[in-house]
Amino acid sequence: MMNLLLVDDQKSVLQGLLHGIDFEALGYSRVFTALNAADAIKVCEENAINVLVTDIEMPGLSGIELIEYLQQHFPTVIRIVMTSHAKFFYAQSSLRLGCFDYIVQPAPYEAIAQTLRRAVEAWNLNFNNRRMMEYGTLFKCNPNEFLAKAINNLYVGTADEIEESMELLNKAGYSFTMDSLVHLFWVDIHAYTNKEPGYPSQRYLMKTINDSIPVLFNTDSLSHFIVMTPFRMFSIFIIDNNNKTQPLDEERIDEFFHTLQKKLETESITLYFSDPVEYKNILQEIHYANTCIGNNVSSRSGIFNTSTANASDPPANADTSANQKYWDSLLRTGSFPMLKKEIQLYLNRNVLDKPNSLQLLKKTHQQIINLFLIYFYKNNVEVSSIFSKDFTFQDCMDSFSTIDAVMKTVDFLTNAMKESQKTEDTEKDYVSRAKSYIIDHYNSELSIKEIADFVHLNPEYLTRLFKKEIGTTLKDYIIECRISKAKDLLANSSLSISMIASDVGYHNFSYFAYLFKKLEQVTPREYRNKFAGRALQD
Repeated sequence: MMNLLLVDDQKSVLQGLLHGIDFEALGYSRVFTALNAADAIKVCEENAINVLVTDIEMPGLSGIELIEYLQQHFPTVIRIVMTSHAKFFYAQSSLRLGCFDYIVQPAPYEAIAQTLRRAVEAWNLNFNNRRMMEYGTLFKCNPNEFLAKAINNLYVGTADEIEESMELLNKAGYSFTMDSLVHLFWVDIHAYTNKEPGYPSQRYLMKTINDSIPVLFNTDSLSHFIVMTPFRMFSIFIIDNNNKTQPLDEERIDEFFHTLQKKLETESITLYFSDPVEYKNILQEIHYANTCIGNNVSSRSGIFNTSTANASDPPANADTSANQKYWDSLLRTGSFPMLKKEIQLYLNRNVLDKPNSLQLLKKTHQQIINLFLIYFYKNNVEVSSIFSKDFTFQDCMDSFSTIDAVMKTVDFLTNAMKESQKTEDTEKDYVSRAKSYIIDHYNSELSIKEIADFVHLNPEYLTRLFKKEIGTTLKDYIIECRISKAKDLLANSSLSISMIASDVGYHNFSYFAYLFKKLEQVTPREYRNKFAGRALQD
C-alpha cells in the first residue's frame, strides 16, 4: 500500500476529493493533505510519500515551485498537477519538469481515480525495476550475498515469499520451478559456527565444501549452490528439474562427510540432510531441519537425517524443582565445583538426546539464570557490574542453544560470584583498616585524604565504600569517635570540659558543645552533672 499527498489551498476541494474517491480501493493506505507548498514539503520530510497531486496557483510557493523542489529532494515521488483550462500552459511546464500526468479541472472523480490508479501501477513497475537492478548489481559483485538474500526468506519468511525467492534464483541462472525436487544439506563446522579462535574463513570453507560436492552427485546433471544460513551453517541446495532423483545413497553421504573432515582436518563437523522435497514444500522441510539442528544441544558430530528426526518418541518434560533447593544450597555455601558438576549431570540425564532437547534446555537455562539472579539480589551484588562487552547480560540470556553454552554461562556466573565475594572481603578489610586508623588518630587534625592515603584508596571511593559498609560517612564516624571519648572523660575524669574538648580534637569549644548536644541531646556540662549525680547516689 502507498501514501498519497493532496495539495490545494481550498479546503472544499480537498474535502471533495477525500469524500468522492475510494483511495483504499486504488491502493493507497494513507492520504495526507496540505493547504500550501510549505506544509506539503513538511509532510514529505516526515512521511514516505509515493504520489503527490498538487494545485498550481497557491499562496506562497506555487505548485510548479513545489514540483521543482520535490524533483531535487524527493525524486522518486510521482508528481501529478491539477490545472484549469485557462491555465493549460502550466500542464506543459509540469510535464517538462518530469511530472507523471496532469488533471484539467473541473474533472469527474472517476477521471482523477483513473490517473491515481495508473500512478500506483507506475510506482510498482518502477519499484520492481529498481529492485531487479539492485539485485543484478548485488549478484554481479557479491554472488554469495545475493544467494543468501534470496534464500533467507525460506528460514524466516512465509509461504508467500517462496515464489519470490525462486524468481530471484532463476534470474541468477538457477533454472527450476515450484515442482522441482531439491536436496537439502546443512554443514555445521563447529569451529566456524562457534567462532572459536583461529576459525577458518567463510570463503575457504565454501570453496572446500563446493569442491567436495562431486562426491555426492554428478555436477554435470544437477545444479547446486551453497549459502550461509542465519545460524552460521552452510546450506547446500541441489536442484533436480527432471524429478527423477532418489534419496542419495548413504555411502555417498558418509563419504562426503568424511571427505570434509579430512580436507578441513577436523572431526568436529555435523552434517544434516533431508530427503528430496518439491520446492513448493521446502518451508516445512526447513522447519524440520531447524528443529533437528536445534535439538542437537550437545553439538554432536555425525550425520543426521532431518526428515526422519521428527518421527521420534513423545517429547519429554524437564522439571528442576527437585534440584532447585539442592543447587541453591550449593550456591549459598560456595560449593561452586559441586554445583557445576550437578548441573552438568542433570543436563546429561534429563536434556541430552531427548526429542525436544532444545525446549528442555531453554527451560532449564531460564531456571539456572533465575537461581543466580535471586542469589545476587539477596547478597546485594549489582548484576550489571558483573557483565562486560566480552560477555553481556544479553549474551547470558541468549546462551541456551547448546549444553556447552549453558555450562559456559554457569562458569561465568560462579566466577563472578567468587569475584564478588573476594571484592566484598577486600572492601571490608579496607573499611576495617580505616576505622582502626580513625580510632588511633581521632584527636588529630584528621582528613579524608589522610585516611585514604593510609589504606591506599581514592578518597571518593573510600567515602562511598565506608558509607556502604558502615551506614555512615567518614566525617560522621570521626565525630562519633571523638564524642564517645569525650563522654568517657566527662564521666570518669576531673578534667575541665574545655580541656576535654581539646583532648578529643576540638580546639573550638563552641563547636564541640554544638556537636555534643546534637548527638546526645544534652550539653557536655549536663552530661557530666548527670553522671556526677549517679556517683553520689552510689
